[in-house]
Amino acid sequence: DERPALHSQPFRGVAVCLGVFCVLLVSAIIGLYVYFSTALSEHTTKLVRDLEQLTDARALLLAANQDLTNLNNNLSTANHILQSDYSNVSTANQRLAAEKEALSRARDRLNWNLRVIYQFEDFPVNEYCSPKDDVGERKCNPCRSGWMLFQSSCYQILYPTNLWKTWEQSREHCSQNNADLVVIGSQKEQEFIHNHTQFYFDMYHGYWIGLTDKANVGLWLWVNGSQQTDG
Repeated sequence: DERPALHSQPFRGVAVCLGVFCVLLVSAIIGLYVYFSTALSEHTTKLVRDLEQLTDARALLLAANQDLTNLNNNLSTANHILQSDYSNVSTANQRLAAEKEALSRARDRLNWNLRVIYQFEDFPVNEYCSPKDDVGERKCNPCRSGWMLFQSSCYQILYPTNLWKTWEQSREHCSQNNADLVVIGSQKEQEFIHNHTQFYFDMYHGYWIGLTDKANVGLWLWVNGSQQTDG
């Protein structure tokens, strides 16, 4: 009767070992659960914190982008204003240049008028200036009526109809008009005179110029005393 009791001892040891193993296994499972739960919680917390930081960073970037957009708009507006100002300044400069040119012409015209006036003790206003306009001003010309302007000098070319003049008479006529027979000093002046003396009546009747050999020195001299150099 004692043998069955002896045979149950090994099974009891196995049961105890299995019980201990189950306890250890459950403890390990619980420990792993707690560990992974804690790790997951910490990881989740970190992810939430990182997400919040990314959200804040995104908001900052959006704000910075808006600031840059506003700055770009302001710069574009300022650029348009500068371009408009530059255009206005360019227009003003052109207008001032035109006014300066007009003033320079008016100054030169006035100086010319003054030089002409200073040649006379009693300036013949009616011969140089037009009648007064509606505002009481008179426009004066550098040359008298019937005279032509060329390079700051006035020229009169007469076409007599019935009375021809000698060289001396022609020079006297010029002197009476505060002038003298022409002294041709350049090719351009010669061409100007030629273009306004297109015809001669004959070889003895034409136009007198300020060139003479009256001094009996064997030379042709201009009325201003200079010697003829061209043929």
